[in-house]
Formats: sequence, C-alpha cells, structure tokens
Amino acid sequence: MKKKHIPISIVSFGVLLVVQYLLIYNTFALRNNQYQVLERKSLDSAYRALLLNDKVFPGGQRIIDSLIRPQYDRFRQLQDQGHAQQTAVLAERLTDTILRALRTHSNMDTIFSRLILENGLDANLSYCLLLTGLEMTLDGKQYLNLLQGRYRVTADQPYLVVDGTLQDINKQNLITSLTVSSPQANSYKIGFALHADDPDSRYTKILRQMTPTLLLAFIAIFLVVAIYYLTYRNWIRQKKMAEMTSDFLNSITHEFHTPITTITVASKSIGNMALMQRDEKISELSSIITRQSTRLQNLVKQALNITELNTYNIKKESYPIHDLMAESIDDYRLAVEHNVQISMRSELGRPALEISLNKFLFTTAVFNIFDNAIKYNRSANKVIAVSITETNGEIGIHIADNGIGLDEKQYQAVFQKFYRGKESGYMPGLGLGLFYVQKVAEAHGWRVEVRSSAEQGTTFTIWIASETN
Repeated sequence: MKKKHIPISIVSFGVLLVVQYLLIYNTFALRNNQYQVLERKSLDSAYRALLLNDKVFPGGQRIIDSLIRPQYDRFRQLQDQGHAQQTAVLAERLTDTILRALRTHSNMDTIFSRLILENGLDANLSYCLLLTGLEMTLDGKQYLNLLQGRYRVTADQPYLVVDGTLQDINKQNLITSLTVSSPQANSYKIGFALHADDPDSRYTKILRQMTPTLLLAFIAIFLVVAIYYLTYRNWIRQKKMAEMTSDFLNSITHEFHTPITTITVASKSIGNMALMQRDEKISELSSIITRQSTRLQNLVKQALNITELNTYNIKKESYPIHDLMAESIDDYRLAVEHNVQISMRSELGRPALEISLNKFLFTTAVFNIFDNAIKYNRSANKVIAVSITETNGEIGIHIADNGIGLDEKQYQAVFQKFYRGKESGYMPGLGLGLFYVQKVAEAHGWRVEVRSSAEQGTTFTIWIASETN
C-alpha cells in the first residue's frame, strides 16, 4: 500500500459502511412492513367468536340498529325530493350520533383485557377499534355513504376511532377486519377493524429477527477493517524496513569511516616517516593499518551477523585488559578531531590481569560507546575518561563522557534494537550501536550498566565477572 492509496482505501471503506447501512435499513423497513403481531391468530379467533351475531363490539348492533332504522323513511323522502345537500347533512348528523353512541357504550376495554387474560397473551398489548365504513341502502341495490369522507385516512385504509389507545395504525398490526351487510331494502353495510400491538417491543422483536443479517453485516465490516489494518500494518512495516535500510547504509558508512580514516592517516604517516627514515614509527603505523584492515573486514561480518551473537559462536582468547584498552584508545584517537580528549587510568591491583574475550567484538563495542560519547556531545571540548577497576571480584570498565546525558526513562531503552532518542533525530545512524554493546556483553556473560543525568554526561560500565576472566 502506497501513501497515495490511503485516501482511496478510506473512501472505499466509507462506501462499504454506507452500503451496509442501506442494507440493514432496508431490511429493517421490509420486516417492519411485513411485521405481524404474534398474538394475531388467538385474538382474531376470540374476537370473531364474540361477534357471531353482533357488530363492532358485543351490543354494538343493537345501538346502531336503534339509531339508523328510524331514519330510513326520512332518507327516502329527501332522495325522492332530490335534496342532495339535506341528505348529506342528515348523513353527517346520523354518523356523529352513531359514533358518539358507540364510543359512549363501548365495552372493549373490558373485553380486550379478558381476551388477553383468557388466551395468555402479552399484557403490554394495546388495541384500537375502528369504524372503516358505514353505508345505507333503501332498495337493496344502491348504497349511500354515510361517512361522506369525514374519516381519518392512512396509507392502508380510512377509519374513525371507536375505542382504544393504540396510535400507530397499520396493516402489520391488523388483527381482524370485517364488513357486514344485508342485500335487502332498508338495511346498511358496516365495516370495522381491530388492531393490536406492543409499540415498545415491536422494534426489539424485529431486530431480534434480523440478528443473522446484523451478524453478517458486522462480521463483514470487521473482516474489512481487519484486512485494512493488516494491510496498513504491513505497509508501515515495509516503510520502516525501507527506512531501516537507508539508516543501515548510513550506519555502515559511519562504521566503515573509522577504520578507513585510521588506515588513511596511518598510510600518510608512513609516507612521511619513510622520508624521515623513522623505522620504529613505520613499524607502529604498519601495525595499526593491519589491525584496522582486519577490523574493516570484520565489520562486514558484523553487519550481517549482529543478531547471531551468543556464547556458542564467538572465539575467545586471553588479553591483558589494560594493554587492550590502551591499544583501542590509541587506534580510536587517530580517527577523531583535535577537540576530543581521551584519557585512561587503571586501578587494578593486578596490572597484567588477562580477560578471555573476542578481541574484535570487544573493541567494536568500546568504539560504539566512544562514538556515542562524541556524537551526543555539544561541548566545545569533548572528554572521554576511561577507568578500569576491580570490585568484589568483578572487573569494571568505566567509560564516562561530558555529553548531553540521558534521563532515567532511557536507561533501558538505549539498549533496544533500533532505539534512537529524541536528540538523535538530526544524527545519522540506525540505533544499533548500544544494542550491539549489549549483545557483545551477553555473548561474553557480562553485563552493562549506565548512569547518567540530563546535561551531566553519561557513564557506561562493562562489568566482567571474575569467573569469566
């Protein structure tokens, strides 16, 4: 994944979220439109049984008949005289009277509660009893609509509320819809319906029915997020590897610079010494060139095998620690600037004490500490003080500087692979120097200790246990 692909990935993920949202929303809307009250069958059967010889509710037919039958003659008279407007006014008054009487004498609250109890249904159900149509016929053929469009209208059907508290009236919560008529003169046709629902639990039930769909949607989103995350993480890793490669080349260039500079200086000095016929100096410089050439060759192996250091693959020989440190300081001093002072003192009770170690690994680790002492040092005169002590059977090689120092939080972090402090942002390097020091110490069975404070310099100590001597 390239950086320019990230916005495309974000947009694609956004499109996926929109598609998933539309899928879930449309599924919910579809299920809501197709929703049926689970108690519908029981309520429908019980309600129909109550109305075998009645209308709207038990006792409703008697109320309607008592109000509408006395008006047949009056309606016939107005129609015969052609008084359409007066017929409409009479129809409106009759409808209001019938609706008011039905509402006044409705016993549906008691009946519905009994139906719920007898059938063991959800006690949270609410109902609504509707009047959906009322027509009169004087000849058994033509019908006069008494409602005259005075009812409330929904997308499903027109209605007038007779009784009940259910507000959301739709076909999904329709329990029973009946139309009763008698195709004879002086009769009427009436339509009524019963709706029941639990508005509070309806959406919960729909969501429960949608569980498989929701799970699949969430799993799909999770998988896509996981794929994006893994792809992004791999991209970061590849980016880091590319940066590490660049830093590694910078670090290797820096590491190679020390022996190459030393060899160059020694070679020029040999040329000058040859002119002056100082054979003893020529021999010394020749020895330096040999050592640094060997070190340059070994640096290549170090770059490739730094993580393979362990106690089983290093070859050790015994060296006088005092002489070895003095030699390392002399070699390093040739490659540094004039404003760097390196001193050494020994407090060993045994000046000729020998240590079993791998010379190349040891000197490279020491040089890495020297490099850091100079690199992270803003003093005009950079000072490196080396001291060798013996305490409680351990040999301590102390390397102190007057650099910028460390805070306590960095004490352990500085030995981590590729770690570079905030002060190293402008410095070339890979962050392998002190990691290498730690690996060399572990391979020899030694330990490294650091003591420092900000702007007060740093002291690295390599502790060599007596049993490793």
